[in-house]
Amino acid sequence: MNSVGRIAQIWRHPVSSLGGERVTSTIVSVDGIVNDRRFTLIDAETGAPAAPEKHVRWRKALHLGARWDAGKMPTIAFPDGTCFAVNDGALNATLSDYFEFAVAVAAHGPVEGHPDFPQTEYRHAHFPMHVLTTASLQRLAELRQIEAVDVRRFRPTVLIDTGDISGFVEKQWVGRNMRVGAVAVQAIEETTRCGMTFVAQPGVEDDPEILRSILRNNKRHLGINCNVGGAGFLHEGDEVFVGGSA
Repeated sequence: MNSVGRIAQIWRHPVSSLGGERVTSTIVSVDGIVNDRRFTLIDAETGAPAAPEKHVRWRKALHLGARWDAGKMPTIAFPDGTCFAVNDGALNATLSDYFEFAVAVAAHGPVEGHPDFPQTEYRHAHFPMHVLTTASLQRLAELRQIEAVDVRRFRPTVLIDTGDISGFVEKQWVGRNMRVGAVAVQAIEETTRCGMTFVAQPGVEDDPEILRSILRNNKRHLGINCNVGGAGFLHEGDEVFVGGSA
């Protein structure tokens, strides 16, 4: 295997569509990072998962934050600083007030210790790990003619620092085996980007040209979706390797 860089950032998003949290290390299983994209918001009347990339009424989701403390249920933070655990009985009413329509929290699969917790399906094909490189972010910034593109627009699991390399390098890894830190990974496909990439969030302005630049220059792709071959640990600074065909 050849070294391609090191882990620059690790991200966990306990609730899909909401802001996530950067962590310095984490345990990974074949299902992904513990409590990553484990929950989501749904329309309480129809059961449809939140879709900020399609519906303007859901875009306020990006101004909410979610975090997870080991041994506890994830929490959702509102812009005014109030926080609720996802199983707090007052959360759904607060979400409904915030969005101005009926909203609830649901889980992707059963929740241990909470057999009655509502469940829903992923709204997109789900992969345990989403990998992005600093090279791709740099190339996108060049195309967009701006100094830098905020990684939070793309919600990767792992951002790999590829040094001075520029270009959409990770697309060359599709179909190959990787080792990300101590974790065996298989690069399955390029990530197709959606309207979430340009929607405003705290510290990030609305910018439709971000998605247009990806569409024009890389067929709407940025980053790669990966499967995980087994459990292991990830740490910022861990080396990343790419090998032969998976």
